[in-house]
Amino acid sequence: MGWIEIFILLFATTNAGKAAIVSLTMTRNADASLKRKIAFRSVLITTVVCILFTLAGAVILSALKITVEALLISGGAILFVFALNLVIAEDKPETASGPPPAPSIGIAAYPLAVPLMASPQGLVAIIAIEATLRQGFSPGAIMDVGILLGIILIIMAINLGVLLGAERIFAKIPPEFLKVVMRIVGVLLCALAVQLMIAGFDGLGLIPAGESSK
Repeated sequence: MGWIEIFILLFATTNAGKAAIVSLTMTRNADASLKRKIAFRSVLITTVVCILFTLAGAVILSALKITVEALLISGGAILFVFALNLVIAEDKPETASGPPPAPSIGIAAYPLAVPLMASPQGLVAIIAIEATLRQGFSPGAIMDVGILLGIILIIMAINLGVLLGAERIFAKIPPEFLKVVMRIVGVLLCALAVQLMIAGFDGLGLIPAGESSK
């Protein structure tokens, strides 16, 4: 995958869309200062988790004796299930279950940072991407990791902006439009997930020569 595809994949799996909606609900009675603290802390925690997975991805693979091909296939399968849910998931009517919980800074770590932004799909994607980059301490390998970290930081900056402006953003965007966008993103992610699995099968030699490039 190229860097554009990597950006799309990571943005789709580590964005703050769901976290923003949950944050709006759970901080309904919070003041503006607490909302900002929650937004900054949740993005900080997500950034740290993603960076740790980026830097330790190869170590994790080596310790568990997992091949890149196996990770690509399993990561693609997980991503496909996640993406398919975006496409075909039915809307569930919200039911009132009493007043919202008291606002707390603790929600920044759970559920906003993990698992909503640092999602299982996103962490698998980070490890899979990191495993396919050039390994070692050569200038090219270091540059690849630096670009990947830069992409993660850009996404986290976008996430922070979404969380800080959630009230204004969702007040102007019709819910129906968001549903359409999420389904389009789901279709694109399904294609990326299949491409990941094809790359894994190709690496194992299960795809005849020339077929994977068609």
